Amino acid sequence: MLIAQDPHHQLVNASQAGRQIPYICPGCQGPVRLKRGSVVTAHFAHFQGSDCQVFSEGETHEHVTGKQQLAAWFAASGYSVQLEAGLTALHQRPDLLVQTDVTPPLAIEFQCSPLSVTRLAARTQGYWRHGYQVLWILGQPYQRKLRSTSKALKFLQYHPHWGVHLLFWQVETASLQLLHHILTLDAEPLTYQRWSLKSARQPVAAFQQFQPIVSNPTPPEEHLEHYHRQLLLARLRHQHAFDDLQRYCYQRGGTIAQLPDWTIPRVPELPLLTVPYLVWYGHVFGQLRQEPTVITHERLQALLWAELQPLLVRQACLRDQGTLHRQLLLAVTARLDQQHVIRRRGRDWTLNQAALKWERPKF
Repeated sequence: MLIAQDPHHQLVNASQAGRQIPYICPGCQGPVRLKRGSVVTAHFAHFQGSDCQVFSEGETHEHVTGKQQLAAWFAASGYSVQLEAGLTALHQRPDLLVQTDVTPPLAIEFQCSPLSVTRLAARTQGYWRHGYQVLWILGQPYQRKLRSTSKALKFLQYHPHWGVHLLFWQVETASLQLLHHILTLDAEPLTYQRWSLKSARQPVAAFQQFQPIVSNPTPPEEHLEHYHRQLLLARLRHQHAFDDLQRYCYQRGGTIAQLPDWTIPRVPELPLLTVPYLVWYGHVFGQLRQEPTVITHERLQALLWAELQPLLVRQACLRDQGTLHRQLLLAVTARLDQQHVIRRRGRDWTLNQAALKWERPKF
């Protein structure tokens, strides 16, 4: 940790602390020692055996150095900066609390250690409830190649200009990296666009005002063939999601291999599901088969939402999830229309029964 209390109960920054003075932890009130040298970044550390819960994590060299770099960057950009500020009402201490005269307080968490979704959600919602914005920035342990199973995805955030995104801080270069417009397509790697900024060259405003030119990712030409191959492998390996979908199809007189082509995802979508998008589309197919030929728009949306809701992954850092969920419903409605599964009829929809039949097995 970067701050501690001196004998006069004043908070002292480790970089300015005297060596012969006893210090205590602001959280547990236990003794701490100053560590500072030519190699080690100045910080306070608990003695061995401490059971402090407030400052129990994040005392790696990367975490300490990253916090100081971020603090210096925001301070140089005109922000008032508090390191490890104690927010009494929340019982939380963000790594940084920054603010200007015209902006609300922003809590910055530089996360280098493991954190469960439950705890992440509790901390994030604690900030929101008390009027704080929060920015989660990830350290080296989360910066491995981004995959659909990456632990970094629990930190997904949303911005109108950047879509669903992640933020990383690289201590070696004191630079911020933004992975924006992160999307997923079944059986293909995640797609995203990358932008980076060196804190020594550009102020915080350059990051906040960044508006990328978005390029729409296109799936490879062999996607359909590749997808069928992946489906076959998934069945052979008895992957849970596909086993469940296969049972769903069996109960309705078909198999995964007989699902119509329009159920196979061809366009990258938001990474918000716990399962492949084929599962959602397959369930929509199964439910539409039970509907009358003409259904109201409200009924269609209710059906789509009923099949989507159980498949959504728990997102701890996405504040307005309803907006993103509505985007998914609009996208799948447009997809059904474009694939001639449904057709507008005034305020209602007409179902194309030919598109709701099981097809010949494809693999």
